[in-house]
Amino acid sequence: MNVFSPATDLFSRSQALRHDYLNAKPWPHVVIDNGFSEESLDAIAAEIAKLDQTHLISSIDDRQIKQEASEGLGPATQRFLELVDSANFREFISTVTGVENLLSDPTHKFAGAHRTPPGGFTKIHRDFEVHSVTGLFHRVNLLVYLNRDWPDSYGGCLELWPSDMSAIGRRVFPRFNTMVLWETHGATLHGLPDPVTCPPDRMRLSVASYYYTKERRPTAAGEHRTSYWAARPEDDRSIERMGWLDHVRAVTPEPLKYLIRAARDHFVRRGSH
Repeated sequence: MNVFSPATDLFSRSQALRHDYLNAKPWPHVVIDNGFSEESLDAIAAEIAKLDQTHLISSIDDRQIKQEASEGLGPATQRFLELVDSANFREFISTVTGVENLLSDPTHKFAGAHRTPPGGFTKIHRDFEVHSVTGLFHRVNLLVYLNRDWPDSYGGCLELWPSDMSAIGRRVFPRFNTMVLWETHGATLHGLPDPVTCPPDRMRLSVASYYYTKERRPTAAGEHRTSYWAARPEDDRSIERMGWLDHVRAVTPEPLKYLIRAARDHFVRRGSH
């Protein structure tokens, strides 16, 4: 199965996409429609919707309700991730973003499959900087949305905000075959802050790959944030405040946090049977 859309040659458009990327607001990014084969993405969506519960890691608190999986992915999903992790595709991403010497993460930790159920959300945040296992620096995000027949009323928009949180920069509707690409750092604040309102038999689905470098990104003026979460002007400011549990999380090694979340989900699932 050809993963690329026959009507869209991404590689030949890299310089034009670079121009769009540099001129985007509130910070450099690019949104690309219909870059991949619809047949391929339909197969990925079906696999993610049916993921075995044993492979899902859930986040459920006042800042996020979501599910993610980097293991147990189906063959169509694995083929797609292998393609976007390939040397040719990483070169394409480097041309568009200007970030050189990108490395993929074969484990797709924190990337892979993302699911947001009805009522789910992720408040505005900055991303983690260092991979918890490899120690590589997190530099670029790629998201592809898989939501066919997704009316506006279902919501689920990705919101992009400037570092001062003064006003929203852009909303990206999670329409089927929409790709979003950006360099991630302290000032590229983003999230899915409003609860998804799809029916109980639907979920907001996406597939993601994150890219890394051996070197840390030099921090430019206005890019540094000490807080992981960010409140919109209409949000409760408590989103940003660090309580005792946040301080515990801040000093807990990432591998241990991942194990704790996996163990919690395991016992929750057992208790529901």
